[in-house]
Amino acid sequence: MPMLTWWEGIYDQVFVALHPFYRIRKAGVSVSPAGSEFYEDVLPCDDRPENFDDMIKSRGEAVFWAEVHQAVAPDLPRSEVYLAIWLLACIGYQDRAGIGLQKRLDAYCQANRLYLPEDDGLPAILEPVVQEFLSCFGCRHVTAWDEFRHHSDTVPLSVFRKAEPCYWLPQSITSPAVWGLHLPDPGVLMTWSLDGTVAVIAMTSRALEMARPENFFEGWYADAGTYEDVFNPVDSLKREQ
Repeated sequence: MPMLTWWEGIYDQVFVALHPFYRIRKAGVSVSPAGSEFYEDVLPCDDRPENFDDMIKSRGEAVFWAEVHQAVAPDLPRSEVYLAIWLLACIGYQDRAGIGLQKRLDAYCQANRLYLPEDDGLPAILEPVVQEFLSCFGCRHVTAWDEFRHHSDTVPLSVFRKAEPCYWLPQSITSPAVWGLHLPDPGVLMTWSLDGTVAVIAMTSRALEMARPENFFEGWYADAGTYEDVFNPVDSLKREQ
């Protein structure tokens, strides 16, 4: 069912926060340079070092989906381009997303040393942003959950700062990534899902008065017809409502 219906009476608004594209500055480059030669080459998964997530967190620079859309296919609607990006990041080339469009996106990323948005749990590039956002609510700690909500850990928000190594849950059934963050007061819930490239942020009206997610993340507010699989056309699956 639609997300607003699912959380009706608990949270008043739901914000869809996109996992950004990102590139990694070369070691020793401390400011945003003008040329792509100041960034690391894109590494295939098998060639990435063990500390790759720490590299992303400390030296990564986020790039918005809107920027990539405008550079690659400004003539196409957002829904078509974002569907292609999502599937390319999570699954790979898909006929339903337009393989020609996906090849253009891939070529643009390679030419600009740009990584696709990460899928599944909280990505390293967003940890410092999450820390800044959640700090607005006057809380020093947050409850972090694993994918199936079997294990949680109460952690200081400081673990998400850029200067800190990536945070991993000490115990989990699947990956050690963070798949949920909860502040019961004033009422903020951030969740992630398998093969997803978004954080879903559910908030009470009181929380929204304290901080607006659009000031921290690229994305949009869910409407009455927004489902959790935000990029799929609504008629792609049987819906409860």
